[in-house]
Amino acid sequence: MAEFLNVDPKTLRRWEKKEVFLNQWKAAVDEVQGSPERTQRLLDTLYSKALDGDTKSAQLYLQATNRMVPPSVTISSNKKATELTDAELDSLIAAMAEREKASRSQLKVVV
Repeated sequence: MAEFLNVDPKTLRRWEKKEVFLNQWKAAVDEVQGSPERTQRLLDTLYSKALDGDTKSAQLYLQATNRMVPPSVTISSNKKATELTDAELDSLIAAMAEREKASRSQLKVVV
């Protein structure tokens, strides 16, 4: 890149450390890659293909719109897994299964 810009590589490295440079660089990248119009057109295309039955497009659309993010589940114990009794392990597994069942019951299937 330094050669393309006709500057010394050390100069480029110094620029890269400056906040002003980084902000301008990010803005330029966002303008090209992340313009809202381009993103919306892409999402619209994925949505249309998903409605036509393209399951990969449906998956990508749901991921891009954060509607296909698995719920974050945390189960904790003060003991190491190897120290848990069978009853304690069964209890943790049952709690996890209940949370999974509850999250699945909230899903709506559209046909």
